[in-house]
Amino acid sequence: MAKQSERVDWNNFYTPDEAAEVLTKNSGKEVQKDYLRTLARYGVFNPKKLGNINMYPRSEVDSYVVEERGEKSGRAQRQKAKKAQL
Repeated sequence: MAKQSERVDWNNFYTPDEAAEVLTKNSGKEVQKDYLRTLARYGVFNPKKLGNINMYPRSEVDSYVVEERGEKSGRAQRQKAKKAQL
């Protein structure tokens, strides 16, 4: 039996170059397209393959902001300490 392929609207996806450009604009710092693969490995993005290219969902890329190194973990530690005080 033939495998039925799902239909994907590629207009809702960014190429790696476009996604890096959007993340750079949203974050205010340079984001390389190589970093997108790292974010996908971490589960931040769920890319779809188009040939040998990962296409990144617009909704995920548009809502993500790359912060300085350690910002998120520092914020999490402060929140954890604040909860422990209560």
